[in-house]
Amino acid sequence: MRALVWGLVLLLTACVPVAMLRPPEPARGLEASLGVTLLANPFASGNRDPVLPLPYLAVAKGDGQVEFNFSIQWGLRGGVKLGLGPGLALDAGLTVPPLFGPDWSQGVPVVLDGGAILGGDGFYFSPRVHLIGVPTSGGGSWGWAWQASLGTYRRDWVAEVGALGGFRGNGSLLIHLSAAWRFGTAP
Repeated sequence: MRALVWGLVLLLTACVPVAMLRPPEPARGLEASLGVTLLANPFASGNRDPVLPLPYLAVAKGDGQVEFNFSIQWGLRGGVKLGLGPGLALDAGLTVPPLFGPDWSQGVPVVLDGGAILGGDGFYFSPRVHLIGVPTSGGGSWGWAWQASLGTYRRDWVAEVGALGGFRGNGSLLIHLSAAWRFGTAP
């Protein structure tokens, strides 16, 4: 049973990038982040495994106006962040399943996400939407999800709490708490 729970959680996190952990300012130079996301286990029964940890790794490179980023949280996400002004950025990305594991043509999702990052003085809020495509041998299906993240950050760390809802059209809500150390950030 435990293997089934982990398998379902890994499939879900391959679908949608759970942790955002990106402040509104685009990177200046090369930055890296290493952290973890704690999820309320949507498959928990009783007191067994109420929280699931997922590792998080990200790399970003930018000039202070445009940032290209790459993150891994089981799924592989490549994205771009565009700074529009102090405390305001647009962020978009594509998440694909990992190179190992299930056959992509058998229902493993691919996700396009986009949203805004609003903030300043060490805090941010990010609403975003996800377009989820699930390829199958019969053609596949599409669904939408929404996400909202509220975070705080300093030069060498970032933490956030977030909610992900509407996954594939159902009313479930996935709550997460994430934190990461940041390396190589400009002073």
